[in-house]
Amino acid sequence: MPTQRKPTPRKAAYKATELPSTRVETDRRVPLIILGVIAALMALVLIVTRCASPAAENNMPAPGEPAVIEESSSSAEAESSEITEPTNPSAKASLAEYTWDELSEISKKISAAASEEDAIYVAKQYRLVDTSGNIKAGEAKTIEFLDGSTASARIIGFNHDTPSSGTGRAGITFMLTDGIRSMAFNDDGSNYGGWPSSSVSYYLGVELWENLPDDLENRIVEVNKTSVIDAEGTISQTGDVIWLPSYVEVMGQSGAGSDNLKQEGSQYQYFKELGLSAGADNTSLVMHDGGQANAWWLRSADFSNDTSWYYVSAAGKAGSGGSGDSSYIVVPCFSI
Repeated sequence: MPTQRKPTPRKAAYKATELPSTRVETDRRVPLIILGVIAALMALVLIVTRCASPAAENNMPAPGEPAVIEESSSSAEAESSEITEPTNPSAKASLAEYTWDELSEISKKISAAASEEDAIYVAKQYRLVDTSGNIKAGEAKTIEFLDGSTASARIIGFNHDTPSSGTGRAGITFMLTDGIRSMAFNDDGSNYGGWPSSSVSYYLGVELWENLPDDLENRIVEVNKTSVIDAEGTISQTGDVIWLPSYVEVMGQSGAGSDNLKQEGSQYQYFKELGLSAGADNTSLVMHDGGQANAWWLRSADFSNDTSWYYVSAAGKAGSGGSGDSSYIVVPCFSI
C-alpha cells in the first residue's frame, strides 16, 4: 500500500494592506479580481479533495506527528494464511524421532507454561500435537527395555499430573499403546487395600521400573495418584513412577456412578479427544497382548464386594466386575 502523505497545512488568510497608490482605480481592481478567481479555484479543489477521501481527513495526524502506515486487510490475511504451524527450529518430524532427553527438555517448557493454552502452544511448536492442538493419535515412541523386549508409548496429556515434589506440573504424560504383560491384580484375588496394596502396583513400581532403560528412567517424574482404598471411600494419595489409569482418567465422569470413582483424578486429553461412550464398546480402547485383543486393568477398585476391579473389556467397554485373580493385561502410564 502506498505511504500516506501528510496533508499540507492550510495557510492563514492573507489580509492586504491598503497603500497609497499613484495608479488609476481600474489598475487596482484588476489584480484583486485575479486573486479572487485563484482563491475560488483553490477552495473548489479543496472541497473536491475532501469529498473524494473522507477517510484520509478523519485519520489526519496532528501537525508534527508522523504518518501511520496501515497494512491492508487483504495483505494481512494473505500473510496469516501462509502460517499453518508455528514450529521451533529444533522440532522433529514426529514423536518417534525425539530422544527421551529432548522430550524431557520440551516437557519442562510445557510445565513452565502459564496456562493450558500456552502449554498446547509449546507442544504445537514441537509437533507433539496437530495444528488444532489435538494429540496425534497415531504417533508413539519405542521403549527398549533392558531385557531386550520393546513397547511403544503415546502421549495422553500435558500438565495433567502433579509431581510428588509438590511443585509445578509434569509436562508430558505417556501411556503404552498395548499391554506389557498379563497378570492378576492381586495374587489372592481380592481388592483389599486398593491400588497401593496390589500386586500390579508392586510389579510396575519395582520390577518394571528396574527393567527401564537408563535414558528413560532418569527422566521419569514421580507423580501423585489418588485412589479409593476401601468401601468407606477412604482416599489414598501415592507417589508413583509407573501406574495404571483410573476409570475417570480414561472415561471421564461419564458412567462414573459412584462418588468413589469421581475422586480418582480427571480425564486425560487423549481420551477426551476420542469421544468415548460409557457402557459401550470403544474400538479405540482395544488393547492387545501378543497380537490378541484382551481385557486390561484400571487401577480403580469396586468395593461393592471383596474381589472386583474396574477394567476395559477386549471389545473396549469400561466397567466393573473383574475378579482380582483374573489374568488381564496391564497398560502402564508414566510422566516426564
